[in-house]
Amino acid sequence: MKRRVAKTAFMLGLVGLLLLPALVYTQVTGRVLNPRSRQTYTSLSAAVAAAAANDTLLVSGTLSGANAILDSSVDTPPAGLKILAGRGLRGTLQISSADCAGTTNGAILDVSARAGALTIVGLKLVVPNGCIGVFSAGGGNPLTVRNLLIQRATTTANIQGIVLGNESGGPFLIEGNTIPSVGSTAPFSVGILVDGDGATAIDATVRRNRVGSAGAPTRQGIVITEAPTNSSVLVERNIVDGGNNVNSLLGIGVGASDTVTVQRNTVRNFVGAAAPDAIGIGIGESTNVQILRNAITNNDVGVAVCDGAACGGIDNAETADTVVINFNNITSTVANATGLLFVPDPAATAPLDATQNWWGAADGPRDINGDADACPEASGATCATPQPGAPDGTGLPVDAGAGGGTPECGTNPGEVTTCPFRTSPVSPAGA
Repeated sequence: MKRRVAKTAFMLGLVGLLLLPALVYTQVTGRVLNPRSRQTYTSLSAAVAAAAANDTLLVSGTLSGANAILDSSVDTPPAGLKILAGRGLRGTLQISSADCAGTTNGAILDVSARAGALTIVGLKLVVPNGCIGVFSAGGGNPLTVRNLLIQRATTTANIQGIVLGNESGGPFLIEGNTIPSVGSTAPFSVGILVDGDGATAIDATVRRNRVGSAGAPTRQGIVITEAPTNSSVLVERNIVDGGNNVNSLLGIGVGASDTVTVQRNTVRNFVGAAAPDAIGIGIGESTNVQILRNAITNNDVGVAVCDGAACGGIDNAETADTVVINFNNITSTVANATGLLFVPDPAATAPLDATQNWWGAADGPRDINGDADACPEASGATCATPQPGAPDGTGLPVDAGAGGGTPECGTNPGEVTTCPFRTSPVSPAGA
């Protein structure tokens, strides 16, 4: 019995000896630990410079100023590096606007020069005015950014949270991050930006993030641009909140991109100034875009599709014939709200597919003009019977941008096909 007790005590002591150094290191404020080398550093840059491939760095406490910065001009994270918040702690990186202005690309973590895959998890970033939290440009190496808290340094700061700029390849995973507000300056203030290089396919997933919050300005929540042919971009299960702030203008945007799926997101409270109206989900000159099972709630405009020069697109470059907007709940209590705004290409050859959506009423959407060109556009079990002059539905209106006397809903080129529509809310939908 005594031998068994002694053996148990010995094993517990051995385990304690193995764990104690890591625990001691990670309790030190303002340090970065490399568990493999059992070294600590006062600067993140120094820790990265000393790291080997596949190392893990644990950030504890608050690193400030130059100690908190990674700059692509001098820092090359080795392949497989992981930068994590210390065990049980929220490692914080905080810099000033002057610190940020002295970096190559105006970012706290500029990881453009990474040698291979890089993972960043659990940190808190306090971002000053005019600065970016996490930035990556070019290279195409895999990047994971997960569970970060990215905050503005002041209530007047305008920031960008996570930016992939001119990127290609991947895969890129942006998951579980919280960005309460980014400010109101155009076009700088954006929560998450995935910007391809316009030539090489990009593989990116933006999932389970929370961007925006009550009362705070978030000019743009999540934006996908320049993802070229054969890309694969998935935006799913995010909560994007405009906070009912007059400076919050776009929840999720897709522009000049190919093969983007926006599904199971909640996009709400984008209520901007009188002109322009704020938009929940906006799509411009993009092909093979699917907008599926989202909860699009209390916005000036639920969904906007721009496919012509009249709204900043390109005439005679039709893309909306490859866009589908299906199984969404599009509702709003905002005065004069629009469910769907469609500006078609003047040379459109097909209608926009906005079928199987819930518009807030069992009888479907209504015509924006309240004229004889009724929405929904058809009736009957097969939705094949046009109904000019029939009563509108009482749900949110559809605006095809052509003015009074021209049908908004229909099966002709440049119109919006809404039938069949849902007679009760879609489930599941939203994040």
